[in-house]
Amino acid sequence: MRRVQMLAALLLVAIVSSSCSSGSGTTPSAGTDSTGTQGADEVVAQVASYELVAGSSQRFIVGLFSNEDGMVSFGTADLAFRYLGTEEAPLDEPRPGPTATAEFLPIPGSPVADEPSPRFTSPSEARGVYGVPEITFDDAGFWEVAVDLEIDGRRRSATAAFEVGDTAHVPVVGDPAPRTENLIPGDPDAPPDAVDSRADDSGEVPDPELHEETIAAAIDAGRPVMVVVSTPVYCVSRFCGPITDTVHDLAQSHGIAMDFVHLEVWRDFENNTINKAAAEWIWPDQTGDPAEPWVFLVDATGTIVQRWDNVATEAELADAIDDVLEEQP
Repeated sequence: MRRVQMLAALLLVAIVSSSCSSGSGTTPSAGTDSTGTQGADEVVAQVASYELVAGSSQRFIVGLFSNEDGMVSFGTADLAFRYLGTEEAPLDEPRPGPTATAEFLPIPGSPVADEPSPRFTSPSEARGVYGVPEITFDDAGFWEVAVDLEIDGRRRSATAAFEVGDTAHVPVVGDPAPRTENLIPGDPDAPPDAVDSRADDSGEVPDPELHEETIAAAIDAGRPVMVVVSTPVYCVSRFCGPITDTVHDLAQSHGIAMDFVHLEVWRDFENNTINKAAAEWIWPDQTGDPAEPWVFLVDATGTIVQRWDNVATEAELADAIDDVLEEQP
């Protein structure tokens, strides 16, 4: 599963720049128009989820683009899933799975427009993915998503294969949150950029509201906490900075009622040394390669109630915060 996480991050970079090919590695994809032919203006799908686990209700995100026309943005897309089997035992006939309608999710920091129908856009107009908040895949192995939508009066479709694991490598909804003693500014145990890769030599960070408290202290105090695990300077997907800024904005508006914590991924990027605090959340078994960014929401009991990989919108995060605060006694 770890190789899929890293691939998802790299593929989404390519989607946003509208320059990737139609398939790669363990997540091949292909696009077709309504006539079944392929060409330069085909729509290509790339699954952007980092970790999908069999038997769990979870979020699913997919990016859509055309090599000729740019990204697909706005509106909704219809998704239909098929189970392909495992590498050792592929199915002769794929088995139909769930269906869903995916909504466009703008990447934090991108222009926001409320348009009802999908269309091709440049990165300066819109950037984002299509997402389903909750979907369950019954079996581990390889699956395929078929995407269908209408652009400028023409039906478009695309398919992409992806892997579903049998075990989660990152904490999931319902798990107790790691009681992390994360670094804070001025901590003599680490250089400033181990607290935040954007810290200056004096140790000041651009988002102090995210570096005032440890996760363990928040849990001990019975306060909900939102945790963003990211590395704004070194991020593979380029989305760590925008999502960290989004969580910072939420801290400014909701910080009285709960805590917000940023975990910097790298203690020493040049020597490939991950921070212990970040590893507890995104690399607990220390196998494969960690992927970032991740956002987790922990309720007042210390239980993870939501998690978001790769892309999360401010609206998604804010709605989840409102829900967890409403449930407090």
